[in-house]
Amino acid sequence: MKKINWIILKSKDRGIDYGVGTFIKQLSSGLASQDNIDVFILEAGITKNKSFFLRQENGITILEVPTPDGIIDTKRNQEKLSRNISRIVTQYIPKNRWNIIHMNYIFQYFIAMSLKKTLNGRIIFTQHVFVTSLKLQKNFFNTEFETYKRADQIITVTQHGKKHLTKKGVDAKKIKCIYNGIDPEKFSKFSNVNIKSKYGLPKHEKLILYSGRIDNIKGLNYLCQAIQSLVNDIPDIRLVIAGDGDYNSLIKSTRNFSAHISFLGFIPFEDLVVLYQEADIGVIPSLEEHCSYVALEMLHSGLPVVASNLGGLKEIFINEENALLVETIMNKTNGYGVAPKVENLRNKINILLTTKTLQIKLSRNAKTRANSIFTTNNMVKEYILAINNLLINDK
Repeated sequence: MKKINWIILKSKDRGIDYGVGTFIKQLSSGLASQDNIDVFILEAGITKNKSFFLRQENGITILEVPTPDGIIDTKRNQEKLSRNISRIVTQYIPKNRWNIIHMNYIFQYFIAMSLKKTLNGRIIFTQHVFVTSLKLQKNFFNTEFETYKRADQIITVTQHGKKHLTKKGVDAKKIKCIYNGIDPEKFSKFSNVNIKSKYGLPKHEKLILYSGRIDNIKGLNYLCQAIQSLVNDIPDIRLVIAGDGDYNSLIKSTRNFSAHISFLGFIPFEDLVVLYQEADIGVIPSLEEHCSYVALEMLHSGLPVVASNLGGLKEIFINEENALLVETIMNKTNGYGVAPKVENLRNKINILLTTKTLQIKLSRNAKTRANSIFTTNNMVKEYILAINNLLINDK
């Protein structure tokens, strides 16, 4: 059987340090452990180096191709840039193999098409987020449906995502749902780091942990309203925010309980794992989520969670079995059409913080579900099965 070159497209984007970045790390490391697969990560637009640079990391070949700053304002220029990138990259891709070009964003369309033509490869596209009309205005050149049409395989990370695409008219036979996965061993080791001392967190307080980027879509303003109401009843609580992003509006939302909140910024993953173990509960008040890596990390850590009852979170968490899910209501003003119900969010946090038996139950069930479904091994097996089915016709 011929070997496979698996070329993963990785682009400069704020989310790359969070969900999609974690996905690429987990998938690439799992694929690299397979005897018949060589993994290449094409970092287009990430300019650690000013010129093309090739490096090896843990058996993975990383190709850095810096691209011009600013907007590529015509389709013709996008295609020209992509051809140039393709000419550079394909020199380092072994010949006489099957080639899988793996898109993770719609805006990688032109690079993917150029690589497909040059390498005679097959394209898979993993849908991590829903494409909004606003995003499509930013020089995507109507590539959303071209991607759905030209990709040989479309992967959604939740059934929720699959339903979304089929409603848009995408051929359901082309779509396969594969849940994200993470290595359970990352959460089985205990550190000697005193995380509360390191980040100045009071020892006696109960910690409510939010992890992830600071963005309106994450529902943090609703969480702040719930915490502001709760501190009057439980004064020894602290909301811990671990992540970076737009803090300006968030700071305004926390003025009335600023003594009960800690902003840690973006912290190393090793510290985050310890924080998951030290926190009393986790919160995910998002307005939209797919197969959230923060949710999977909390699940694998056995951290009791309160999360919005929507999207992919309903597939990761089962209410009152491994988490408490919060009622949502229609909201026409926040841009997403839905929001967690603040009173219910407050009550669920209160119940979970004050009921030790419930914490133990949710923690135990969370680890069981995480290890049975949301692992790197499971994810990699499903991706390999998907591309093997693609390549059958090429034999």
